[in-house]
Amino acid sequence: MMLRLNFQVSCKFRCEPIYSVGGLLHAVELLTGFEGGYSGGKIEPQKFISSLDTKSKHQLLLAQLTEINARSPFFKRNKLLCSLNIDQSMAIMILEDHHIKEILDSNDFIRLEISERFPKIDKLEGNILVDTLSGKYKLWLDDYGTDFSNINTLKNTQFESVKIDKKFFWENGDSVMWPTIIDNISQYCSSIIVEGVETGTQLRNLRYSGVSCAQGFLFPSVPLEDIEILMPGKGQTHL
Repeated sequence: MMLRLNFQVSCKFRCEPIYSVGGLLHAVELLTGFEGGYSGGKIEPQKFISSLDTKSKHQLLLAQLTEINARSPFFKRNKLLCSLNIDQSMAIMILEDHHIKEILDSNDFIRLEISERFPKIDKLEGNILVDTLSGKYKLWLDDYGTDFSNINTLKNTQFESVKIDKKFFWENGDSVMWPTIIDNISQYCSSIIVEGVETGTQLRNLRYSGVSCAQGFLFPSVPLEDIEILMPGKGQTHL
């Protein structure tokens, strides 16, 4: 795909697997890589997406959802989920754009990831936009445990899953407070996903901690077109 701004940028989609701590493939997160622009090389995704104007961001979101929709038989057949990160302007598009709503409504395996950095999400009054979105689609909270952490984030919105930030996990995963942290989070969601899992030891330590799933360098991403590789017998699960 080409995003045409004042210069050309190409994007490629990858899937990062999310495994249950018991070893089953539970979901994939759709990641988007960008190359081109003035430098001609790789571009940092978050900064680039945040710099896009509304029209280009809409084009990107629609392209992401269209690619996921094209592989809906795979996700439905294997009972897998697919998560996608969205920001505030994308959330508005989802609520207002008929084509986008049509794709989401016909693919109930799609999960929308909301970052903990989402505006006002940690305030006592919450974010009306996120609250409205949670009434229509299943949301995951991403980056939990960053400097923006606040229990109000979990109290304000019904999140199906909470993804614990990798740095928070690295700093606290071995602490005596870890079981309490997990217990507190689990009161507000159905499942907990830990990001930043890099070793078999880390994965084994999570199996009896109340955590549901793991994601990280232990489970390499694959191009979206090669997603079948992630299924048992088709490739390596690294479990």
